Amino acid sequence: MEPQKKNKPNSLVIILFSLIVLMIIIYFILVMFFPTLFEHMTTGDIQPVPNK
Repeated sequence: MEPQKKNKPNSLVIILFSLIVLMIIIYFILVMFFPTLFEHMTTGDIQPVPNK
């Protein structure tokens, strides 16, 4: 029996997926060590709707 070629995903897909995972990990590390960096970011707080 001849060895069958394994179905490998495209290298670009692997690079993109690993970059996304890396960005998430780096984000959590930054939030842990530098919480003041992210204090000015808006978090989408619930705001009261003004009565018209």
